[in-house]
Amino acid sequence: MENEVKTTNAKNFKYFLKKYGYYISLGVLLIVLSVAIVLTSLNADKNNGGTEPTSGGVISFDCPVLNASVLKGYSDTELQYNSTLKLWETHKGIDYSAAVGTNVLACYDGKISSISTNLLDGTVIEIDHGNGLKSRYGSLDKDVSVKVGDIVKKGDVIGKASNTATSETIDDGQVHFEVWKDGNVVDPSNYLNASSEK
Repeated sequence: MENEVKTTNAKNFKYFLKKYGYYISLGVLLIVLSVAIVLTSLNADKNNGGTEPTSGGVISFDCPVLNASVLKGYSDTELQYNSTLKLWETHKGIDYSAAVGTNVLACYDGKISSISTNLLDGTVIEIDHGNGLKSRYGSLDKDVSVKVGDIVKKGDVIGKASNTATSETIDDGQVHFEVWKDGNVVDPSNYLNASSEK
């Protein structure tokens, strides 16, 4: 008798799965997809926290060199020829023409997070603006006006332009300017105040 009940229950369960299994599977799949979409959208909102500083306003950078012209623009997809290194490459920043010794200015308020010197980039200063936003200034003279940990305001002199970056040699000097958001390099012109750039 007990075996008959088990057999009947097993048959009923198989019949139920055969009749409704497709709908159950579809329902579970829809729930899993809905959860995945919600989690992805929440994660995207968290990672793209915007460009607002802690105080709540929109960030607008000033050009790091007054009255400078652009030598080479930002390009993360199109290759540009680097005549110094004799190779095609993307250009992850903006190069500004600047006579050797020209003041280089902080583009926005922040804290000096690093200062380094290497053969290809010359002296590089990085400013942390908060909320995952950083600016980097390359091809600077080794004698800088700041030290790591200094708090700077927009327009403060942080260094001098030079021709020390051997990756892009020019006689009269330049400043290589990059912007980083959440560890990724981004187009600086998305942050630059149009009236400060010439």
